[in-house]
Amino acid sequence: ILAVLGTLHFSEIFPLYLIRQDFGRYMSCAVIFADAVAILIFLSGYANGTKMRMSGNLIYDFFMGSVLNPRLPGGVDVKMFAEIRNSWVLLFILTLSCAAEQYRVDGSVSINMWFMILAHFLYVNSCQKGEECIVTTWDIYFEKFGWMLIFWNLAGVPFVYCFQSLFIQTVTPLGTYPWYVWAFLFPFLVTCYAIFDIINAQKNRFRMMRQGVDMKIIRRKTFPQMPWSFIENPRTLVSEDGKLELFADGFYRYARKLHYTVDMCMSLMWGLSCAACNFIPFFYFFFFFSHLTHRQKRDDERCHKKYGKLWEKYTALVPYKFIPYVY
Repeated sequence: ILAVLGTLHFSEIFPLYLIRQDFGRYMSCAVIFADAVAILIFLSGYANGTKMRMSGNLIYDFFMGSVLNPRLPGGVDVKMFAEIRNSWVLLFILTLSCAAEQYRVDGSVSINMWFMILAHFLYVNSCQKGEECIVTTWDIYFEKFGWMLIFWNLAGVPFVYCFQSLFIQTVTPLGTYPWYVWAFLFPFLVTCYAIFDIINAQKNRFRMMRQGVDMKIIRRKTFPQMPWSFIENPRTLVSEDGKLELFADGFYRYARKLHYTVDMCMSLMWGLSCAACNFIPFFYFFFFFSHLTHRQKRDDERCHKKYGKLWEKYTALVPYKFIPYVY
């Protein structure tokens, strides 16, 4: 993708800054397209008899969806494609287009913009190189593909999460910090990303191993592979009847939602990259904070219902939610 984008941009067949210049049109098309896809997939569940877990409330069912994993001819999982191949890739392209427009107008790319390019590159590369881990996540294996996921993956993620890149290019092209602030922000971003990557890999590769997934898939050598991403013989908690098992090793020994914490830290740094006292760059952080804290509460309730005394044993072993030895 990068090779194609670079060829189109530098050959001036389709310079990337054109995307930024027509941002409003692309966003409008994405919104209309996402709504149309949501309607089509919702109706397909009734047409081909694949609808499931319907509540009987039309608005709620449309929001949550009628089908789990709709597929295109050839077995392509539409939900997986939308979440991994569309949303984050398009977000990265939008950030590159903002950088290209900044270079066209100002003759240079600011360190603020380079920070956002790195931040979004780490995210999109994490999704691409670790897509085998996505299959075991809640969104893929349980959540139905309704308007909520369709709209967010086709329009919400790329066109909302790029606010910082737009803000830097439009409002604060020259705004920056002293060098020592960047000397802190760049390493902190990479550190948070590394922890985020390792924790998610540990959890999802444990699930894959327990489900009998081929070790060649679990131990993929896509770049970059973080150390400790796979624990060969993890410490677990097992129910008395042996039917339930909880992962209690790696970073999960220290806090139950540490990956949420570093994810929120990264979102906060996205806002800080704008070097401006304005709510818009921090919208993503406040949205994400409310979303993840609510999800943590929901996950705790769901796990307590599913695992019962085993979950109580785990929470006694790991009492901290977000920050080890603090909270």
